[in-house]
Amino acid sequence: MRQTLTPFELRAVIKQTAAYRNARAILAGEWAARAEENPLFQAPITVADLTFARDLQAVDLAAGGLDFNDYGSVQKWIAANRQSLTADDVAWLHQDFD
Repeated sequence: MRQTLTPFELRAVIKQTAAYRNARAILAGEWAARAEENPLFQAPITVADLTFARDLQAVDLAAGGLDFNDYGSVQKWIAANRQSLTADDVAWLHQDFD
């Protein structure tokens, strides 16, 4: 796994963009809470959101309850966030364990 952020990711961190806030919400376990606060927020989690969250963890810019390298952690996180995940998200999360 790469240990640096892409230029897009660095810019997102500096500007605190929606992509950055999405990644932080994933790691903080706040995705569902965001949806409850705003009924119009029904966007599913994307592979891009998950990738950014993983990259933030890899460079120690964010910590969270989801350990992308631990199968049990990934399975628990999937179960807790199933309503916000697509089949592609689940496949991406499982790819390192297949």
